[in-house]
Amino acid sequence: MILPSQTSLECPPSTLSKPFVIGGQGAYPFVYSVPTHIPPPPMPKGMKYWLKQNVFGNISSSASEASSSDDSVSADSGRASGGMACSLSPGVGDGEHELLPMYEFEIPNTLVGLIIGIRGKTIKELCVRADVKMIIRPHHNPEKADTHQICTVEGKRDCINKCLRLLRRRFPSNRFPDLNLKPVMPPPMPCPAAEIFGSQPTNLALPDAVRCEVVVSSMLNPGHFFVQQPTHPTFSQLQRLDRYMLGIYSQTTGIPDLPQPCAIGLLCVAPSLSGWFRAVTMAYYEDQDEVLIRYVDYGGYARLPRSDLRQIRTDLMTLPFQATECYLANVQPADGTSQWGELANEEFQQLFMNKIVEARVVGYNIEDQIPVVELFALNGDSQQLKLDKYLLDKDLAKAADPSKVVPVSPQ
Repeated sequence: MILPSQTSLECPPSTLSKPFVIGGQGAYPFVYSVPTHIPPPPMPKGMKYWLKQNVFGNISSSASEASSSDDSVSADSGRASGGMACSLSPGVGDGEHELLPMYEFEIPNTLVGLIIGIRGKTIKELCVRADVKMIIRPHHNPEKADTHQICTVEGKRDCINKCLRLLRRRFPSNRFPDLNLKPVMPPPMPCPAAEIFGSQPTNLALPDAVRCEVVVSSMLNPGHFFVQQPTHPTFSQLQRLDRYMLGIYSQTTGIPDLPQPCAIGLLCVAPSLSGWFRAVTMAYYEDQDEVLIRYVDYGGYARLPRSDLRQIRTDLMTLPFQATECYLANVQPADGTSQWGELANEEFQQLFMNKIVEARVVGYNIEDQIPVVELFALNGDSQQLKLDKYLLDKDLAKAADPSKVVPVSPQ
């Protein structure tokens, strides 16, 4: 059995939003004539540490509890377990919590015990042989909750295929016709943020004139970058959204492309680094049928074929956009052009990328209203440095024209 590329599954129309245009035409007046392709990383290293301490700690303990419960729920060989069975193979998801494809299918309750095996032997053997993680959980459809459960297989694409082949070999279709291994569409994603922000997309804004913790998630150059706010209450849901979207958009070909011609300011889903991420259209190149997009949760721009983009489900729109586009305050490239030198780029990456730093909004660009910020970080000697002053002291920048910024009042 071959996975996503040859699997056809129609997405229920009710789960797809109508093409959603943010602010309509002209919502983004500032468009780059030569786009820079900076795809969003699944998660910066510094943020992985933060998530490991604040989010994945709970997940790990839950997985351990589920795995340890195999002895009690798997001893029967023909009854539904009624709980969650989990088996982790060595090396899958260790440390970095990499985003991996997921494949979900239904299991009749009469076969759950057989797939788990005595003391979890069968499911553990499948996981080790195929190098995947398998979880069996209650069905999300109330109409099937009494008769079926859901099996999620997570791992690399070829490993998932191997797992499905092993399952079919162990449970041949002529003897087990009820186990069809066909993919099922995940349910709408519950999002607590919807209770606060409603169902319409919103942008997170940095507070004016107040220093707050941020992570630089994407960088075009030292004067132009994107930041996330790790302490914002909605941030912890981003990793969950990423995994959920990966399961939906890598598993089905039933979700339609964006309409042609493509509108500007259209919220959509775009591929990058083996994942799927929320994005907004910035420009449409009709001759090539390509679209310039901006990734709204990690930042960065990409120019992609329109056919690579997908319409977004309504349940994926509620989490506020996590990436805020910023300019660096007070400085410009040393030669007065728009091109920063290689050394300035290296210093920025070493001091400010992949770690929690502080940002303070001091104004807004007069042309496009993008916030202009000062950045603060600790150097190797645990001394605080201010990025614009640091670049000036190193002769890597010169003072910028203050008339291009509308200042904010200090708190």
